[in-house]
Amino acid sequence: MTAGMSVGDIVRSARRAKQQTGRSIAGQLVDILRLRLLGHGIMPDIYYDMRLFEPGLSWRQKAEYVGSWIKPLIYRVQDPKAVALFSDKLRALAFFREHAIASPEILAATHPDIDIPGVVALRSPAELKTWLLDRAPFPLFSKPSVSYRGYGNTLITSITRDTGEILYGDGRTETIDSFAEKHGAPGKPTLIFQNVIAPHPLIAATIGQRLATARVMVLNDRPEPEIFRAGLRIPAGASMVDNFRGGASGNMLARLDIATGAVVDVLSAIGLDWRAADHHPDTGAPFAGLAMPDWQQAIDLVLRASRLVPGLKIHNWDVAFTDTGPMLIEDNPNGDLVLVQTVANRGLATPRFLELYENRRIR
Repeated sequence: MTAGMSVGDIVRSARRAKQQTGRSIAGQLVDILRLRLLGHGIMPDIYYDMRLFEPGLSWRQKAEYVGSWIKPLIYRVQDPKAVALFSDKLRALAFFREHAIASPEILAATHPDIDIPGVVALRSPAELKTWLLDRAPFPLFSKPSVSYRGYGNTLITSITRDTGEILYGDGRTETIDSFAEKHGAPGKPTLIFQNVIAPHPLIAATIGQRLATARVMVLNDRPEPEIFRAGLRIPAGASMVDNFRGGASGNMLARLDIATGAVVDVLSAIGLDWRAADHHPDTGAPFAGLAMPDWQQAIDLVLRASRLVPGLKIHNWDVAFTDTGPMLIEDNPNGDLVLVQTVANRGLATPRFLELYENRRIR
């Protein structure tokens, strides 16, 4: 493998890029080499995901893009203590409560390492099974307390008591005994349980009764924080989360107008498989004219939360637009770099972003 791609995949990608744009394979390879030497972590995978082979892009535009390979360098400006605060959802809940910030409540957690009032501690398979059968309100959302990109997140719609089967939102089933042993046994990672949050009616009319969250990147190095990037992850099909993952999840990604919260356009895939979407595949509702409700209220909430954590120079907030108003789902101190470049149709290493670093250089 070379930079996330095999040599064969690089050759196939180069040929497809040439077919789509007419850009020569030699020109593409020169680009990749020059960008690699620049030191912004651009490898073949990011080069093709971000379509940096497009003939209309200038060298300055290409040079602004960064690759996931330098994420530790990008986020070296973050204070480790502040990072730890949001790396664990139980600690984040304590922060949200302390500052009266609207966020999802956690009902219960397996093997929590801190005690949070109102959060039921489940420390064995038997306690987990009993809570699910006797006290859990369904539908119910579960996720690891420490997670990334939505991995491990599941929607539990119900439990059939006579068969002991858990039914998931994507149609899968599992026995409650298997689930309890998998997550409740000593030494297992903490799993949290939350109520399912209802979307704002205006959002639900377009995407159905499920939650879509906006990723809002904030730069927090000046006296006042500022919104830098914003995009909306839109769930589709049987997906139980809204994470985009470049389109591999089956979900979509909307670019948002930062000033108004209006949808600019929607992508169902990026890179060589780039596709735009003009309607939601499940509801058939068009995306044209869709704008995030209570957008200014959401922005005010994000900025207030950012001020409270000056140790994070870069915030990546996930914001839900619910039937009770905007809500902060979580902050990602080491958030995805591909997403925030895709939603802006521009690389991250702009003059403004580079102010975060000494000599305005990431490396």
